[in-house]
Amino acid sequence: MPSKNDQLEERRCALQAALDGHKTQAERNKLGQFATPTQLARDVLAYGLSLLPQGEAVRFFDPAIGTGSFYSALRSTCRRRPVAWARGFEIDAHYGQPALDLWQGSPLEITLGDFTRQTPPAADAGRANLLICNPPYVRHHHLSGEEKLRLQEAARRVAHVELSGLAGLYCYFMALSHDWMSEGGVAGWLIPSEFMDVNYGKALKAYLLREVTLLHIHRFDPNDVQFDDALVSSAVVWFKKQKPPAGHEVTFSYGGTMQKPALIKNVSVQDLERAEKWTRFPKQDAEAVHEGYRLGDLFAIKRGLATGDNSFFILDEERVRSLSIPPQFLRPILPSARYVKDDEIMADAQGVPLLDKRLFLLDCDLPEDEVQ
Repeated sequence: MPSKNDQLEERRCALQAALDGHKTQAERNKLGQFATPTQLARDVLAYGLSLLPQGEAVRFFDPAIGTGSFYSALRSTCRRRPVAWARGFEIDAHYGQPALDLWQGSPLEITLGDFTRQTPPAADAGRANLLICNPPYVRHHHLSGEEKLRLQEAARRVAHVELSGLAGLYCYFMALSHDWMSEGGVAGWLIPSEFMDVNYGKALKAYLLREVTLLHIHRFDPNDVQFDDALVSSAVVWFKKQKPPAGHEVTFSYGGTMQKPALIKNVSVQDLERAEKWTRFPKQDAEAVHEGYRLGDLFAIKRGLATGDNSFFILDEERVRSLSIPPQFLRPILPSARYVKDDEIMADAQGVPLLDKRLFLLDCDLPEDEVQ
């Protein structure tokens, strides 16, 4: 027979599905509303509890609590560890009000409101020692210019983070949560892994290396999507609210689960400071033992160009002849895979693929008046 906590989690999942069903995908994308699956939430909570001192009562906080997936996971995984209090914020009453009704009578205190506009507790005892959050994945273009300026100033004041205007809302959530954590408290953030490589993530990485002690980053295999309704590669970022000690190393893991990753490696803070892209960890060791040829050994690989109008810029042989386009302004390209029947593609003396369907990219750098 399912336990009381499991029964309550079943009710929460049914409630979540019903509430999601009343919103369009576009509405949920705009507010970044993607609930954490049960097993993932429990794995994250179990790992977070293992980072706390043994016997220490949990002061739990989730600044984007939704229907309470992480709180439900806490109830299922804390076992005999005492929970002093549990609190959360939810900006959308569509989810927040039903969550209040669901958890009525439990120790969880949910406040309906915008977390980024709240005042953190003044005393350390009122701050969380375990912050777990799947923050709203709201892209920057859904934030107004005025809203960005407010959030940037708040992040600068609270956590000394200089966030770019291209940063998503989850970056601001991480910065503004700094004052909601007690000294030595642990935070676990389930966020898109893109911050590890993009330019706007540099400020967030600087915060993780200098303002707190970064403990562990687990990156899920992109082929193992964690959310059924959001195509995003996810990572869990763990840190402790204290300055990093000298010689500190960060654990990077990849694939599998938090508890049983496929790859794992410790990386020094100094190496992370120098690294442009963090997604190379911990995979570089696994790649170093590769034997044989790589694609880069055989081809010059470059990122493709978006023409904006393939029907204009991509021409077949007949069209090229009819327009009498000089060959120096044409680049031979391969057609879609469905038009390629053989494993090996030969080319003529000019480098044009010997295929039934021969295509060319119009690539002319002459001034418009000369082309005319």
